Amino acid sequence: MNEKTNDFTDSCSDKFNELAKLFKEKNKQYGDKDPLANFRNGAMLQYGDDSREHMYETAKSYCLKHVAHVFGAGQTINEEKISESLGDIAVYCIIMQYMVDNKQATETVKPKENGNEY
Repeated sequence: MNEKTNDFTDSCSDKFNELAKLFKEKNKQYGDKDPLANFRNGAMLQYGDDSREHMYETAKSYCLKHVAHVFGAGQTINEEKISESLGDIAVYCIIMQYMVDNKQATETVKPKENGNEY
């Protein structure tokens, strides 16, 4: 790899590590008992239940606030808080990916009424 490729790769890897540290620090705010408490509470407030689907929709709403900032009228690469919002978007996307993966992992294949699995 050339020097520019190494700089790019190292910079991106460093950013992933920074975001992981930021995520861990922010997640401590919600306590150890329920790592999804922020999304559970938001779902209860917005939808009246804390189903996985509603927690996922809540996470999308939280992420969308940052997307709106990044893509808002007049926002450029020079905006002071763009990098922070991009990091928040990345973290929300990873949390939503966890929600999707967790839901898929815990679902079981249900047999059809005639006893055959689909």
